[in-house]
Amino acid sequence: MDICDVMVIGAGPAGAQAAISAAHQMRHVLVLTAGEVSQRKGRAYWSKSVMLEDVPVFEGVTGPKFIRSLRDWMASRAVREVTVGGRRRKTGIEVKDGIVLRATRSEGLIDLEVSVAPLREGRPERVEHVVGRTLVVASGFEDVWPDIEVDEGAERMYQRYRTVFRYAGNRKGWHVCIRCDGHLHLDEHLAVVGAGDYIYPVTVGAQDFTNRMTILTNGRPHGMSSEVLEKLRRRGIEVIEEKVLAHIGKGTDLLGFRFVDGSERFFDGFFVDEGLRANVEYLDGWPLQKDGEGLLVVDEDGQALDLEGQKVPGVFAAGDVVSGTRKLIATAFASGQNAGLSASDAIRIWD
Repeated sequence: MDICDVMVIGAGPAGAQAAISAAHQMRHVLVLTAGEVSQRKGRAYWSKSVMLEDVPVFEGVTGPKFIRSLRDWMASRAVREVTVGGRRRKTGIEVKDGIVLRATRSEGLIDLEVSVAPLREGRPERVEHVVGRTLVVASGFEDVWPDIEVDEGAERMYQRYRTVFRYAGNRKGWHVCIRCDGHLHLDEHLAVVGAGDYIYPVTVGAQDFTNRMTILTNGRPHGMSSEVLEKLRRRGIEVIEEKVLAHIGKGTDLLGFRFVDGSERFFDGFFVDEGLRANVEYLDGWPLQKDGEGLLVVDEDGQALDLEGQKVPGVFAAGDVVSGTRKLIATAFASGQNAGLSASDAIRIWD
């Protein structure tokens, strides 16, 4: 079995940049992406039909084209053999389709157990192992979607949330980032789905684009403090606690909602903030420091920290999976470069 210098989990902007940066340091890099064997997609993908307008180099592409461009970028640095100081070694990037199930450490190396086939109930797993000296975690997180028209009995996540995803990432559909997509709804009426005081910052961010907003709690008590409620009242923001029963849409355009009481409401834009789930299940058992949302805490070099604040040997993280970073594509590129270079530096031996 080949031992890679750097293994990268995730092929979004952070993972691709980490791989490119490490390969430029003459490292042998393996990138693991779930894209072909799973419907779990990052935010960069779910901007499906909305042109990316604030991304360096890749301006003006939609989510799927952006992901393909990143893959082509990595493919241009294919693995080859070079001679340095009389020694032959591999450098470049390999991309492997697979879902990482588990990461373990053994004798100074990191072993990844990878399913190379879709995970489905009643079907055997096809599992392979890959081994490397360092690991860059760039697997991001999944946004939690509202429980509107969700069939919990379906086998796969995409099927369970197929109605929600039908409208995700479209100009007239669900948005998850007011900073990214607020400009698409200038002076329009926005529906903001969420509950509790944490939803208030979304309305604060939205004021740059519109002053017409309605908060939908989707059947839950609003959970907001009297102070926040007073601020919403002064700004004329309505709070509706009725549960949403179904989407009202045409094609891939989301137009409004039908509520359980039979009423219907229509809006121009739809933003949701129901929290997130960090994609780091494969690191269960590792003594990694995480924030309250399960995102990894790292130092200035992108190296993961343990529960006591000490560096975890060989483990780095980049992009949305990192705690305290802005969830923007440009930020992901920068942190990916930082983590890729740091992982490369970690295996350098000076004579």
